Amino acid sequence: MAMRLADRLERRAVDALAGRSVELERLQVFAFGDEPLVMHIQGIPGIGKSHLLDALAASIGGRGVCVIRIDARWCEPSPAALCRAICRGIGAPESEDAGHVATNLSDAARRTLLVLDSYESFRLLDSWLRQTFLPSLGDSVRTILSSREPPRPAWRIAPAWRGLLDLMILETFPPEVALEYLTSQGVPEGSARELNGIARGHPLALSLGLAFYFAGGQVRRSAGTRHQVLEHMAALFLEDADSQTVQAVQAACLVRTVTAPLLAAMLPNMPVDETLDRLRGLPFVTVGPHGLLVHEAVRGAVTAALKSRDPARYQAYRRAAAQIVRDQYRQAPRADHWRCTADLIYLLENQDLREGFFPTIENSLSVEPSRGDDWKSISAIIRKFDGPESRQALDQWWHYHPDSFFVVRDENRGVQGFYQAIVASKVHKNVIGGDPLAASWARDLPSSEDRAATLWLRRSLDRDTGEGPSSGQAACWLDIKRTYLELRPRLRWVYTCYCDADLYQRSFEQLGFRLADERRPILDGIMPHTFRLDMGADSVDGWLANLLARETGAPTGDDASNSPLLDQHARELLVNGTRVGLTPLEFGVLAYLVARPNRAVARYELVEAVWGYGKEASTSNVVETVVRSLRQKLGAHRNVLETVRGVGYRYRSTV
Repeated sequence: MAMRLADRLERRAVDALAGRSVELERLQVFAFGDEPLVMHIQGIPGIGKSHLLDALAASIGGRGVCVIRIDARWCEPSPAALCRAICRGIGAPESEDAGHVATNLSDAARRTLLVLDSYESFRLLDSWLRQTFLPSLGDSVRTILSSREPPRPAWRIAPAWRGLLDLMILETFPPEVALEYLTSQGVPEGSARELNGIARGHPLALSLGLAFYFAGGQVRRSAGTRHQVLEHMAALFLEDADSQTVQAVQAACLVRTVTAPLLAAMLPNMPVDETLDRLRGLPFVTVGPHGLLVHEAVRGAVTAALKSRDPARYQAYRRAAAQIVRDQYRQAPRADHWRCTADLIYLLENQDLREGFFPTIENSLSVEPSRGDDWKSISAIIRKFDGPESRQALDQWWHYHPDSFFVVRDENRGVQGFYQAIVASKVHKNVIGGDPLAASWARDLPSSEDRAATLWLRRSLDRDTGEGPSSGQAACWLDIKRTYLELRPRLRWVYTCYCDADLYQRSFEQLGFRLADERRPILDGIMPHTFRLDMGADSVDGWLANLLARETGAPTGDDASNSPLLDQHARELLVNGTRVGLTPLEFGVLAYLVARPNRAVARYELVEAVWGYGKEASTSNVVETVVRSLRQKLGAHRNVLETVRGVGYRYRSTV
């Protein structure tokens, strides 16, 4: 019987998996077995995790197993985005209801394997997956988590997961396997031994070694550790490459994904198509769903070398890329916003932001919603560092909003610290009445629209250092980034407070926070210092774009959207020397249009950004009503707001 082409390709994927037959067989047993239910695969970059998963899918795909594979690098780290991705994988209508998605995934009539590759990119989702989503799946589902990092301690010590989680660590190839691989590719045995003396059995380094050898490079031994092997091999490879290839690799290493517009901006004197072809042919570059990717193990060394040797070129590349990414966000449909957000974050040098989405540091702490029995530990921390007035206010917060508390758990599942986060419009009136600080924040936000766009971070304490810097405080601030994503594009303002303003003022100011201590109350003889962030009309993505612009020296959104008619800070019009007040909706619409001068903005986009409603609400006349009111207030300048027939509105810049 003739073999189908698809069968041949699957067979080749399995046969090409050099040196991993034992691991492949173990995963096959896991996929069909009763227990465990979750397998965590750990391995350093380039060790072959994704290749192993390719072979697994090929080997079991025709045996009644439905394989749903999601690369976490391309999925927003939020429950809603993961639910949508799973629905696409199983061919079901998209849903953000985790319970509904879990039911569809848990089809008892079939065995399903859910694979989350590059799981380190889901650091912000780890607690939700462990506590909520995976426990809701049926017995027919097995899950693989493939990561550079080991699993968080909570997976190993939580009683509920005992016996249900298995661990696999991928090691480098032993010498005999590495030599067999190199000689099978045509490398003489003597040269193969020299190459493996550098590569030390690392699969990606072996591939780089092959390319280096057949390019005529001279083999030189490395004294580096196993984790430095790839850096050394990449450096050898680039030493003998032509200057255009070196420039292409340097530019490509600075961005998350490589696309034609980005290359054209960063390398304007090089033909784009030819440059893309150069990159595709490199052994450490792969093709992703949105562009080309340089392997993470190679990026660090190339970027560090460029930054130290040619800082001017390094900044020029980043500045050009920043402008392209910002423009792409402004033109992207809502479904592509996460891709643009991730591209912005990747270009940032601010580690406080990057670490949450592109982790480089292993963190044993986990952050998760508090449970009822956590209050004893939380209140003990509060009593240790806060006075009676503050304790009484926080007692009220727990009474009315226990779901606003998130705890940091250490390796023994103890409460290392906590933070609070809640949308201002959800705060009970009794809490505002009983907490002088919350009352002062509420006075800053007189309208319900403003409060719905505001996140309050009332308190954050570590059990050992209180407000002071610690791994617990760092874990809290990383976890808060998940909330930012969940609330965009509605989120605009963020309020937080610390009694010692000097602790974080410099870091906060780098992120755009400003001290806002006007008319703040005194609690226990101390004034908690309020830090306030205004992200602007573009919400989280506009804030990130402005941070990147400031880092690279490019024009910020504030600069680009400067208007002599709108005072962004006072939220007023300046018409013929007279200040004219604006309602929150009027300000939101005008600020959004001003931020996009000379561009047609659709009605549904305004409705989503300013009102926070879905696209279906754009058929109402709410936008027209606000624009009509704005034109009346603009008077002789009313023509700056143009109607674009069949689309929406345009702000015609006057500067």
